[in-house]
Amino acid sequence: MHAWAGKILRVDLSEREYDIEDLDPYFAKMYIGAQGTATRILYDEVDPTIDALGEENKLIFSTGALVGTGAVTGIRSVWAAKSPLTGGIAFSNVGGYFPAEVKFAGYDMIIFEGIADDPVMLWIDDDEIEIMDADHLWGKDVFETEDIIKSEIDDPWKAMDTRIASIGPAGENLVKIAAIMSDKHRAAARCGIGAVMGSKNLKAVVAHGTKDVSVAVPEAFNKSVNAALGAIRASERASKVFPAYGSAGLVNFYNEVGLLPHMNFKKMALPEAHKISGQAVADGYLIRNQGCFSCPMSCGGPAEVKEGPFEGVSHRPEYETHALMGPNCGIYDPEALLKGNNECNRLGIDTMDMACQVSCAMELYEEGHLPESDAGMKLNFGNGEALVTLIQQTAYREGLGELIAEGGATLAEKYGQPDLFIGVKKMGYAGYDARNAYGMALGVVTSTRGGCHCRAYTLVREALAHAFGPKEMAVDPVSMQGKAEMLMMMQNMQTALVDCAGFCQFSMSGQPPPLLFPQLATATGVNYTMPEVVINGERIWNLQKMFNLKAGITKADDVLPKRLREEPATAGPGKGKNPDVETMLKYYYMLRGWDEEGVPTPQKLAELGLEGQGL
Repeated sequence: MHAWAGKILRVDLSEREYDIEDLDPYFAKMYIGAQGTATRILYDEVDPTIDALGEENKLIFSTGALVGTGAVTGIRSVWAAKSPLTGGIAFSNVGGYFPAEVKFAGYDMIIFEGIADDPVMLWIDDDEIEIMDADHLWGKDVFETEDIIKSEIDDPWKAMDTRIASIGPAGENLVKIAAIMSDKHRAAARCGIGAVMGSKNLKAVVAHGTKDVSVAVPEAFNKSVNAALGAIRASERASKVFPAYGSAGLVNFYNEVGLLPHMNFKKMALPEAHKISGQAVADGYLIRNQGCFSCPMSCGGPAEVKEGPFEGVSHRPEYETHALMGPNCGIYDPEALLKGNNECNRLGIDTMDMACQVSCAMELYEEGHLPESDAGMKLNFGNGEALVTLIQQTAYREGLGELIAEGGATLAEKYGQPDLFIGVKKMGYAGYDARNAYGMALGVVTSTRGGCHCRAYTLVREALAHAFGPKEMAVDPVSMQGKAEMLMMMQNMQTALVDCAGFCQFSMSGQPPPLLFPQLATATGVNYTMPEVVINGERIWNLQKMFNLKAGITKADDVLPKRLREEPATAGPGKGKNPDVETMLKYYYMLRGWDEEGVPTPQKLAELGLEGQGL
């Protein structure tokens, strides 16, 4: 096989044994990699009705098909399981360097089964595999864990090349918004995937590899890579905005058009947003740029607050963290933002869900529903110190953190105000106000993993094309016309050609699908046609939908938060209006070949080669 390593490592933690299986070429062609291959394994091997934190759940690490090949930004991979947060299928995407090291060691996937009796870590060094005791690491934060493991490697050069994925105290304490962290600051954060790792007493996965990853047609592959690099260099967003300001370089723009949420999605377009923009962090705190494996954009990097209550070195946050931990919590202090981001990374917590819950708690407090005696502090909007304290309490399930650890829906219901948690399928809502982008509204409610913007980023056409081009791609953001068709195609394409192949979404501002497809085809040697790749994405999407339906997630869960569907937009192109998601949803179901309840029909499943997979 080319591009794919051709091996799956299956680890039985209960017995402390492992097996190495061959990756079936037909399976690889049909499901490509990352969330595709993980979806098929989860669907076949995990009962959707099980306890997500029980022994029967499986934790899967699955690399994108192009990881390790040198494809432009070809590093993204997923951790997957049944989610303890949503109860449905869980995928958490991650980049950095850890995925490449797993591939260089010779593995496309790692499947963890069972529960270890005591804390363990998995050591992978090419063909040397060992399940090792990790008692001395239990209780350590992510940063300490990585430092200790590397200090125990005798060869300093080998230690430098070794990559580690681990959980912090949040994962150990089964916090349902816990993350799996690698390279200290690269987060597989959503869906509570870190709690699944913690439930298995798996503290860390350590990978070191020296094997080559081959490509099928080297000359053509190199040509496709060079074409993509040229396009990225020619793109202002990819070559200038992302390296200079990170993904948060769009904070000011999204604020101007009413997409940036403020005060738990109560307000829009407030002028204070510029204080916590990517430009503000880059100008005042960034130390240097830092990128992931095989990425020319280098949108990350360390940032430092040199004095004051939030002093310390952090990492440049992503847009979502800026939006949700900043304006949506009424916080316009970049130093509080950097400290909050760093604490989430250190303790192993999803910044997005954490921030959504803090903003919910702040509104509950300000509206008099959450008493100060319960909060243990003043929880008014804008309180950066309260943000940091709640992050720390959540990791250790202390104080109000005990409620937050169970998820935002639990927090809001506890105080009798379930609609004040802005989320979908119990997952915190992404940092874009859907009242000003109706395609995004439909995309978030139909996402198979919850309140997620990543499964189809319609803002490329609803917002960015208007400002940055190409103008012919721009669509009216607050029109329902054509949104279901656009969304379905983007979901299918995003799933197969971007997520499964392992490309970074940010790079699509410079390398659109016509530049991604040749890299996939020439690396794998599979004579895909573009329609075949789209069908692969549709097949994977339908399997994820079926998993969720069997887990009890139904049409009733495909709904916008009450605030977004009933309180009109106060600024932006949708001012005075709300998206009619219910109308769009009916048409979307029909286009998908699903019935009125959003259930894939036997005919649609048969069309996708999924006969017999229905309810």
